[in-house]
Amino acid sequence: MAVEYIAVSIDNIPVGLELDCKAYVKKGEEFAYLCENVTITDALLERFRKAADDPDNPDNPVVYIASNYLEAFLKRGVDLGWVPEPEKEPEPVAEAPPPKPKKSVKPPPPSPEFEEVKRQYIETKVKAESMFAKIAESGKVDSGSTDDFVLEIGEKLETNDISLIIDSINNIRSVDEYLHTHSLNVAFLNGLMAKWLRYDKKRHDELVKTGLLHDIGKLLIPDSILNKPARLTKEEFETIKKHSVLSFEMLVNSGIREKALLLGIVQHHEKLNGSGYPHGLTAKDITDFARITSISDIYDAMIAKRAYKDAQSPFTILENFAEEGYSMLDIKLVKLFIDCMIGELKGKFMVLSDGSVAKVAMVNERNLKYPMMELEDGTIISTTPELYCVRMYNADISAEEVAEIYKE
Repeated sequence: MAVEYIAVSIDNIPVGLELDCKAYVKKGEEFAYLCENVTITDALLERFRKAADDPDNPDNPVVYIASNYLEAFLKRGVDLGWVPEPEKEPEPVAEAPPPKPKKSVKPPPPSPEFEEVKRQYIETKVKAESMFAKIAESGKVDSGSTDDFVLEIGEKLETNDISLIIDSINNIRSVDEYLHTHSLNVAFLNGLMAKWLRYDKKRHDELVKTGLLHDIGKLLIPDSILNKPARLTKEEFETIKKHSVLSFEMLVNSGIREKALLLGIVQHHEKLNGSGYPHGLTAKDITDFARITSISDIYDAMIAKRAYKDAQSPFTILENFAEEGYSMLDIKLVKLFIDCMIGELKGKFMVLSDGSVAKVAMVNERNLKYPMMELEDGTIISTTPELYCVRMYNADISAEEVAEIYKE
């Protein structure tokens, strides 16, 4: 069902309201992202009025909020001047025909190449866990051992099939291993971005190191907040937001002075439109390392399975980048990330929502979530909300193995 956006008069929004949803303004026929998860202040309302400047309606500027959030506000006793329409009686629906029996699927075993990449990834993840444990105990980052680890990550990026590394990144991880695994994945993703941007080795390694250490300050935040399975309170969210500054301070106190790395880490939650933290910087002040790390950070956070959220397929993540990322992230870098990820995913096998396995044939940049898939007999099908990609299939599949998959 399409989301319905309702116009809300800015004059009806009270100061002090926790606006825990996305707000938009209308530009022509399109909705432009404004902000989310903010506490309303007089200054913010004034910014809303400027952004919502409408020559056809100058006396009553409005922002747009999804109707389901407005219903939630009403239930909390917050009246934003909106009255829901009475629910209509549902029309009787004819019974759907019983589903046709599906073919049984016998997935082939993972290829030796995938097994080797998986083994290396798990080995690297164990090293990351050990490194983070030592940092948590000492409160200091050892630059020498960190640099050695960065070189090891770079070597894996050079010698392995990138799509298999992406598949390892996309694997579900448990909540209690989230921090060190997330940091490792952001290091790998930063390395891929450096490769796609043709960075020299020095900048490549600095960017990988930025990804590896970007959340190191979270070691100073209680696990009860960091791994909370429910929505954070305002106070808890403010605590979480301190982690980028804590990371910066820990690195400086450890004797690390690489400027590009330090700025990349402290700025990786800043947004080009000024809505980020900790300093509310705008585009002109945010470094390339921070812009890239922000993309890697958001991608891995969205694709991971957290305690309160199901894992998502890479196509769903890319669609979300296309829908929402452009207003907050660097447009050119987001486009590069999407284009290169599409290139790596083409020709790879995906598990579909009906349990079958098919090969990615084509990805429409205007409809990233639903790629065209090729079946074993060469038939091309479109994925849809009813039949969609769930995850990558963990194997490099031969023609003989593909035939076995589709065998009755």
